[in-house]
Amino acid sequence: MGISSFRFMSGDTAPGVQVIETDNSQMPASADAIGAVIIGRAKKGPAMVPIKVKSWEQFVANFGDTVPGFQGGDVYRAGNSGQSPMYGTYAAKAYLKANIAPLTYIRVLGEEYYGEKDSGDDPQAGWKTDNLLTANEGTRGGAIGLWVAPSASFDAETIEFAFTGSNSFRLAAVWYLDGGSISLRGRLFGTSSATDPADITGSATLINSDDNGRFKVVISGSNGRGETIAFNLDDTSADFIRKKFNTNPQLRVGGNFYPSTSERDYWLGETYEQELRDASLTSGNLVGVIAGLQLTGSSDNETPANMLGQAALTAGSTARTSWIVGQDQGSATSFKAEDSQRLFRIIDRGHGEWTQRNLKISIERLKQSQSTASPYGTFSLVVRKFGDTDNDVQVVERFDNLTLNPTSPNYIARQIGTQEWTWDTTTHTYPRLVAKIPGGYPNISKYIRVQMDDSIDAGAGGLETLLPWGYFGPPKYSDVTFSGSFTQNTGSDGTTLGNKFIIVDGYLPDTGLKAVAQSPLSSAIAWGEGASINLTCSMKFPSVRIRNSASDGGLSQPTRAYFGMQTTRTATSTRHDQSCADVHRLLYKGFADNPVGSEITGIDSYAYIFTLDDIVNSSVATSGSNYFHRSGSRVDGTSYTATGSNTYKSLLDAGYDKFTVPFWGGSDGFNIRVPDPMYNNGIGSSTEAGSSIYYTWNKAIALTRDPESVDMNMLLAPGLTNTGLNNKITNVCTNRGDSLGIVDLASVYIPTHEVYYADKSSRVGTTPVAVANNRADGTPLNSSYGCTFYPWVQTRDANTGQLVWVPPSVAMVGVIASSEKRTKLWFAPAGFNRGGLTEGAANIPVVNVSERLTSDDRDTLYAADINPIASFPGSGVVVFGQKTLQGESSALDRINVRRLMNYVKKSIAVLANQVLFEQNVEATWNNFRGLVDPFLSNILTQHGITNYELAVQSDADIPPELLAVTGQTDQDWLIDSNILYAKIKIQPARAIEFIALDFVVTRTGVGFND
Repeated sequence: MGISSFRFMSGDTAPGVQVIETDNSQMPASADAIGAVIIGRAKKGPAMVPIKVKSWEQFVANFGDTVPGFQGGDVYRAGNSGQSPMYGTYAAKAYLKANIAPLTYIRVLGEEYYGEKDSGDDPQAGWKTDNLLTANEGTRGGAIGLWVAPSASFDAETIEFAFTGSNSFRLAAVWYLDGGSISLRGRLFGTSSATDPADITGSATLINSDDNGRFKVVISGSNGRGETIAFNLDDTSADFIRKKFNTNPQLRVGGNFYPSTSERDYWLGETYEQELRDASLTSGNLVGVIAGLQLTGSSDNETPANMLGQAALTAGSTARTSWIVGQDQGSATSFKAEDSQRLFRIIDRGHGEWTQRNLKISIERLKQSQSTASPYGTFSLVVRKFGDTDNDVQVVERFDNLTLNPTSPNYIARQIGTQEWTWDTTTHTYPRLVAKIPGGYPNISKYIRVQMDDSIDAGAGGLETLLPWGYFGPPKYSDVTFSGSFTQNTGSDGTTLGNKFIIVDGYLPDTGLKAVAQSPLSSAIAWGEGASINLTCSMKFPSVRIRNSASDGGLSQPTRAYFGMQTTRTATSTRHDQSCADVHRLLYKGFADNPVGSEITGIDSYAYIFTLDDIVNSSVATSGSNYFHRSGSRVDGTSYTATGSNTYKSLLDAGYDKFTVPFWGGSDGFNIRVPDPMYNNGIGSSTEAGSSIYYTWNKAIALTRDPESVDMNMLLAPGLTNTGLNNKITNVCTNRGDSLGIVDLASVYIPTHEVYYADKSSRVGTTPVAVANNRADGTPLNSSYGCTFYPWVQTRDANTGQLVWVPPSVAMVGVIASSEKRTKLWFAPAGFNRGGLTEGAANIPVVNVSERLTSDDRDTLYAADINPIASFPGSGVVVFGQKTLQGESSALDRINVRRLMNYVKKSIAVLANQVLFEQNVEATWNNFRGLVDPFLSNILTQHGITNYELAVQSDADIPPELLAVTGQTDQDWLIDSNILYAKIKIQPARAIEFIALDFVVTRTGVGFND
């Protein structure tokens, strides 16, 4: 210790007492305790990667709260994450509430086999309607669009009308049909005479709304159910389209998840209220037409109704922003927004569709370089809630003082992370996660990672002064243009319509326009027979609004405005518009990593390109300076950065340094047609190539095989009852030798999301005797590293009060954790003291069992190594067994002993690391004894074992497989072979499971000592 460390009481130079204070009182940091791994669904969170959390609060922040299921509402818009219980979330809560160790959670999203798959739909992730629209065959299932436009007028001389420009048709809504047809009903466009029919029905037919923007639709279903529904496009009205139509894709005919009276063979998908409101298409006299959605000249695969093959984490299925670009550094007159220098883009870390529905990115606090030593400026990146507004910014994560300088510690890639994980299926005996790009920066954000442009990442010269200044918008679907001259035709029944009507029939042409409408377009007017009509129309796809003015929303300070995407109901509103998320869902699968410029059919550009270089400053005498956005203003010389001597620095000095960017294109890879996309009845083929569900579960289980990648002492996938997959869970634990698998048996209780039963008693499936017989046949696997329980239990969801049936593994992971918390892990997690579920042993409330077991039932189950959960009058629900799945009788056929041995083996292995690579001499052997003896003695005093013996490097205890070569002594051979050999004999303490009470009744006068 240097003299400068001391402080002299009487000065620095005069003689005196030297004093120093050293703080050795800090508690040394201890390693994390080892906890359970739970595999299951969740509302959000990175998918197919192990994420460790240390508390229930941390779990909720990462993955969301418990989900009781069947929450109804607008299922398509909200996603089907709330329509079935997510058992993994309840198991996580039960475990973490004990507060004994961290939990590792693996959230599953839909994946599919990477090799050659079996035929059919099941091997593919995603969904499709039962039938698909076929080109030039009208609306027979598939995706059907409703297009609306302002009512147009005719030129009486030329008999000509057009729906172009501001009067263009705009996509208002999308229905998905399994069969049958959907048609508009009302007055044919172009007719108004009282003698003309007022109630025409037809698809691909121009139909007028009433004067209040109200339409009628006729849906004829393949199940024989027809419906006529009146609706409008005003979301403040009781007749709003989303309030009138079914929005639940799971109510499909024959789906058998709901009563047949509730089934529908259609559902309403996307609707675009913000676009319609901005175009004044929510009220007044409108004209509508129904036309199917499909790429022209394409196969059935290129339709919004077929999302099969869209696995969640494959390229093109992960939510992302388009490229964020820098400011223009050239002449304003030669500026081309599409040529802006790409800087980086933001990629979701695997949350699926949740990201584009719930998050957006804002760039703010842009600052040019303040130093002559470096030309790089700084900025902040903020992850915001999608539904917030600029008046009430809600930050999820933020990263400040970022730079594009790759040598800086504040480099955006380093501060947020760039690592993309992928599955290596070629160089290992089982799939494992590896970094896709070695050397990437570790991911710091819970939600996002960054992809840098190569030139920025390389520090290319001439780009140092660039700042994030704008972004390319989401991909834009190609507009449909239709024009032609048409003459009289016949009605659909083949009769000539005379001089009353001229029917215009024609398909939107396949002329390389990459259109998505492929149905006849018809109209009629009351002109003379044989007259021709000239019809021109454009059909446009929606986009989210860009903020126009800094003053929109009544901000107290205009400089608080974030330009770019605006998600409010109107330009001046402060309320969020839910339809904005619909715009950012993909209407068909197969998008490349960068859609524009990749010649993707149906895409011709970005929806828009935003840049702060297009901000205009208009001086208004009454209100000072007003900043607003006008696309193209830089190139025409009117934007703020293009006028006078202004530069990008001038705009920053004025305080306009913010913009907002959307995510788009994320997929869950799930079948949205079922309440639980990972349900057991949907597995079908128990092979990776034959079932997407099977492959997804198996992939998640495989992730836990490597002890060096995932540390655990328990493994479970609550609600998974497929025998083959549960055997894989037990096999993983057996092969690792350090974990206990908790598996759920098939057909014990059949929840609603598996199949609908009108008679609730039918949900109780296999009897105890049948379960025991299956066990005798080897189902599930015979191993001391696995265990199972019977029957299901009922809990109460803390948030909704809803009663939820959960598989026994949910309760048992909580019981095992709370038992360890109250005593030690080697005490039996059963009985009235530690297994009382009614008394809170599971850390979640348990109020009932799916089946009340008799004493004979309990005996039958226990004899088959299945642990009963019993309900006793007055005592409540109790775990009444603690056997493992080992059929042979030994100490390891009990859970408490199996967990004791797992703990002892793993702990002593960790202790042994302290002598690894030390000298193989007696002093080291004694050091090893000194480490192990206190550890085992402590377990002995805490009643985990009744006796033990430790021998180190002893000739007498060396097993035959370690014997030396002839001519050497055993101990010498061990030393020469660099081996330290120890034999540890343990007598585990046994739990009392049977109590024998012998009562003797005697005669009066008989002494008790006789």
